[in-house]
Amino acid sequence: MRALEKLVGFLGRHFGPPRLFLAVAAWVLALGAWGMVARTYLPIEHRLRWEIPLELRAPLYAKFDSGWYLAIIEWGYGKPPPDGKPSNHAFFPLYPTVSKVLHDTFAMDGFHAGLVVTYLCLFLAMSLFYREGVERLGDRDAAASVAFFLLFPTAFFLAAVYAESMFLLFALLAFRDTRRAQTAKSALWGLLLGLTRASALAVAPALFLAALEKRSADGRRPWVRAFVAGLVPAATVFLWIFGIGWIYREPALFFRSMQGWHRGTSSLSGVAAWVLSMKVRFVDADWKRDPTFVLDYGAALVFAAVGVYQLVKKRWADAAWTGGAITLPMTTGLSGGMPRFLMVVYPVYFALAEGSRGRPRARLVWWILSGGMLLAAAARFVNWHWVA
Repeated sequence: MRALEKLVGFLGRHFGPPRLFLAVAAWVLALGAWGMVARTYLPIEHRLRWEIPLELRAPLYAKFDSGWYLAIIEWGYGKPPPDGKPSNHAFFPLYPTVSKVLHDTFAMDGFHAGLVVTYLCLFLAMSLFYREGVERLGDRDAAASVAFFLLFPTAFFLAAVYAESMFLLFALLAFRDTRRAQTAKSALWGLLLGLTRASALAVAPALFLAALEKRSADGRRPWVRAFVAGLVPAATVFLWIFGIGWIYREPALFFRSMQGWHRGTSSLSGVAAWVLSMKVRFVDADWKRDPTFVLDYGAALVFAAVGVYQLVKKRWADAAWTGGAITLPMTTGLSGGMPRFLMVVYPVYFALAEGSRGRPRARLVWWILSGGMLLAAAARFVNWHWVA
């Protein structure tokens, strides 16, 4: 019994309440079971994008970008690609590098090393998420926030060979220590955030505003601390973007690699591509062929509405991140990836829990609809159909 009490205490200190740890573990296992059913039994065409040996190695939730991460984990970045070809040089280094350490040290399969990093980041992140929810909303609404998060239609990326869980973890740490006025820690998390995804650019203004929330003893705003909190992740993103070009002696390597995916290489061209894509999908009824296109713009609409709610509540940092997370994909011409990029904007789920407080039926309807879309999106993904 004493050993059991110690185990429960350890879980409570490091992973939040034991019931949270068990809930997240059950969610991961349920996604795995559903993915197996969807791939084996559902009447969905199972496409093949990789060679058979690689397909047999790949876990259920290792598709699309997971292959680029695998290449970095097992072989490094490699030589620059020919013109017009995408390459792994557009992927930020922290997630595959940490996975590569496990791969090289323990001779682990690259996919499995990536999943270990994903799961570790996920459990740590959900603990931090729940604790911030308790501080903001109390125990009951914090638990509701977890449900809103894990039932989001693209939440399965948190358990995939993708960098989303790592990004979420460092975002939570960065905001926590920024609001606690711990400048050195905040800068460290901001640095790691900038090495994880370019989406750190959308977080930077929000960290700046979060630092200004806590005034000094004499009532002055901590402008220096705020500039450090906002500058570090943004500067790190650009350091990698131009640093990878410097390493390979091609300054525009990152942009050329991005162009291989037909992404806009400037803000204006990106917004133009985003608007054109919206026209094609709705005016030309392209959404009838693939209903997941509706998810792209539907998620943007929901997050925009939440951003307005955050502004009304004067939660400036939250609103800045929500708005930046919507705008940044637009500037790169992305529409199909928006639900995945928006998913990690965790203050949105606090807003959903707060806004639905006292409306249990509305929450239940939301969870049923969102959970249904999660199952549908996950089923498509494990069968190699694009989701986000």
